Amino acid sequence: MDRRPARINRTGLTLLGAVLAAAGGAGLARGLGAFGDGRASSPVLTGGARRFAEDNAWFWPAVAAAAVVLALLGLAWLLAQGRTGKLPGLALEPDAEAGTTRLSAKALAGALEAEIGEYPGVRKVRARLVGSSRRPELRLNVAYERLADPAELRRRVQDEAVPHLRAALERDSVPTVVRLRLVPGEQSPTVI
Repeated sequence: MDRRPARINRTGLTLLGAVLAAAGGAGLARGLGAFGDGRASSPVLTGGARRFAEDNAWFWPAVAAAAVVLALLGLAWLLAQGRTGKLPGLALEPDAEAGTTRLSAKALAGALEAEIGEYPGVRKVRARLVGSSRRPELRLNVAYERLADPAELRRRVQDEAVPHLRAALERDSVPTVVRLRLVPGEQSPTVI
């Protein structure tokens, strides 16, 4: 799974937070008189900046437009955080004129989870289809117990479960990411 968007989000938010905290701290320090009593009581905009804003009628509308654009960009970013890329369903026919058969991605993922969940030592499975209907991708998270053989588990997923999915989707390949996670569990008693 690509972690790049999360890294960009963290870096961008950290930089934005640092800039806003520095600006807010400087404004608070100025207001409290840290830079001298004269600066604490003086206007924020200098006389030249005020004259520029008064002489150019476009200045304040441009500032307002920039603020609206920034607000809309922030809203778009916020809404993008909620998108998972999860597919609601898949169209099986490539030719829409012949008709369309839609298959629920949730049903496919459920069938795959049930199949892999029957493998020895598997405690929990989570399957998600992401991407597009034309290029679906599979994300599998498999939690297994100590007694399970992870190499055998991976082989069975690769050689049995994923080919069943490809056959159901009538595709030659479905890019797959499998995450195997060992979970602590009770060990079976040793027989002597």
